[in-house]
Amino acid sequence: MVAVPTETGKIMAYLMQKAAAALFAVWGLFVVSGANVGFYRPQPSEPVSPSAQIYEGYEAPVEANTPALPVAVPVTTTTITTIANCGDVVRLGAALGWPETELATLRTIANAESRCSPWAHNYEDPHGGSYGLLQINGFWCLPNANWPIGWLQEKGIVSNCDDLYSATANLLAGLAIWHETGWQAWSTFSGE
Repeated sequence: MVAVPTETGKIMAYLMQKAAAALFAVWGLFVVSGANVGFYRPQPSEPVSPSAQIYEGYEAPVEANTPALPVAVPVTTTTITTIANCGDVVRLGAALGWPETELATLRTIANAESRCSPWAHNYEDPHGGSYGLLQINGFWCLPNANWPIGWLQEKGIVSNCDDLYSATANLLAGLAIWHETGWQAWSTFSGE
């Protein structure tokens, strides 16, 4: 005997589908937002509650005649999930490979340039303005005679200047620029 869904059951199924779609949309926005820089994954020394465990390789049982659905597994990059203050900038910078000897200067520059805001933009700077945490100037991401697609694009760090609103992309771009020029690329650097 096959159970026939009631009107209430149909409404509940519809609402559950809409809720799942809304949650997926919110998750998608979180993944592509500039402030997003990774997902939290407990360190081996931390106690892990059963609800927080990551079940890798788990396959849900599939009933007959039910198509299997692909399961997305988030990629872990760091333990920082948002940039709430300058301390988060320093922690993310360290995780991305900034030398420990430069982290204090990184914090000072990020605070002076953007008040540690990934969304900062100075439209008055030349070459399209300056972007993000370290206020990377458009010079580095716009095409020019030496770099037809842009210096940062040639390095594979960004695809366009708007990518610099991502805290991760901005700090990686800043690291590449720092390796190229030192801190002199930032007007707020005092040389101390």
